[in-house]
Amino acid sequence: MSGCAPLPIVRMVRSGTLVRDGQIVKTASSTVSLIELGKHRIVVDSGAFDEREMLREAFEAMGVLVESVEVVVNTHLHRDHVGGNDLFENARLYAHELEDPPIGTTRLSGEITLFPGVVVVPTPGHSKGSMSVFVEGRQRYALCGDALPTKGNYENHVPPFINIDPKLALRSLDEIIAWADVVIPGHDALFEIQRKR
Repeated sequence: MSGCAPLPIVRMVRSGTLVRDGQIVKTASSTVSLIELGKHRIVVDSGAFDEREMLREAFEAMGVLVESVEVVVNTHLHRDHVGGNDLFENARLYAHELEDPPIGTTRLSGEITLFPGVVVVPTPGHSKGSMSVFVEGRQRYALCGDALPTKGNYENHVPPFINIDPKLALRSLDEIIAWADVVIPGHDALFEIQRKR
């Protein structure tokens, strides 16, 4: 069918990591994802600063030049999610205004459609300005940063360990689970939501 708008394609560039010693986080780096919609390229989160070269190489291995990325959405501004932002020199940066983003970042305050099928949705609780990106492609993808950091949070129905309000965080987690077919968490591999039949 010619003339139909293309569906967004979601690809994980790298899975996030999270290493704890008891309650202390030893190392953390966010999942980095790429959304492609026709010629548009959107990155969600950019990992830790010391992994920037690995990130550039991962994009090159996928056949994507970092210079071609048009938009970077930071789900929140903790350092393990923004370390590679400067790799995307031609991209517009987006973050929630409650995260107090730096000058030059587009400040969001509510839900916004970036492109058809690509919507940024507030999902607070981990931080005041946590956001997720909901993508309506062949499946419904939720790229959710630390609003849902690991598959364990889903399986055990628990809010992120680090949060500003556990009830608010759980409400956001439930919103993600209710909407998504596939979740791309902040610090884990992607997984599918299991619906009761």
